[in-house]
Amino acid sequence: MAHPQFGRESLHRLVGLPLLARPCMLCGLRSPSGALCRWCRHALLRPVHDLRCPRCALALPPLALLACPDCGAGQFSLQATVAGFDYEHPGDMLIHAFKISRRLEVAAVLAELMLQQWRRYGPALDDGCRVIAVPSQRDALRRRGFNPAAVLAQRVARRLGLAACLHVVALSPRQDVAQKFLGRQARRQAMRGAFQVLEPLDGRAVLLIDDVLTTGATLDALARACRVAGAGPVYALVAARAPWKSTRF
Repeated sequence: MAHPQFGRESLHRLVGLPLLARPCMLCGLRSPSGALCRWCRHALLRPVHDLRCPRCALALPPLALLACPDCGAGQFSLQATVAGFDYEHPGDMLIHAFKISRRLEVAAVLAELMLQQWRRYGPALDDGCRVIAVPSQRDALRRRGFNPAAVLAQRVARRLGLAACLHVVALSPRQDVAQKFLGRQARRQAMRGAFQVLEPLDGRAVLLIDDVLTTGATLDALARACRVAGAGPVYALVAARAPWKSTRF
């Protein structure tokens, strides 16, 4: 489906859009259907590849027939991961608006996209499931003034009718450095023992929430900490999943 801003679109499909409809957050066109116009919503939710890793939600390259390059040989502690969309254009614009430009109203759009995909691909969750946000590093928290994962976790938990546990995870002081410049193996090494869950989970299922999943090292470390605290199955729901071409190092 061509976007009228970026491709050819017949005139009769654009006639009749309500004049008072609010602009789409991504392209600016009038959107009678909410914060995103139907063209941008379609661009975000279309599958990039038919083959996707069920454990880490990575859209696999055509030749990845035997193993996911991020999960490796059984080195990923999550039962399943679902992503709202892939972290590439135009979805990266939503993440940037939310995290960098501090447009907190974007959280509602991200949470809705996440929930839409969870309903399609995620397992059923019982009422005892706990929703846990990935904690922010102190420097990032001071810079932004909020934890993006916690904001999303609150919205997701409310919509699912589950308990949001936003203060049960402690981040090791030695982890208070940026991970974005590290490669896959270096991230996994750096995140070992990064988290401690402060309350017993008593066999409950856990749904971890984060804004962007890059290599999975952070979520894997947090999932392991949840299992140490007695969690049952641990799942993850993220707003965006970095594609393979961006994480192959």
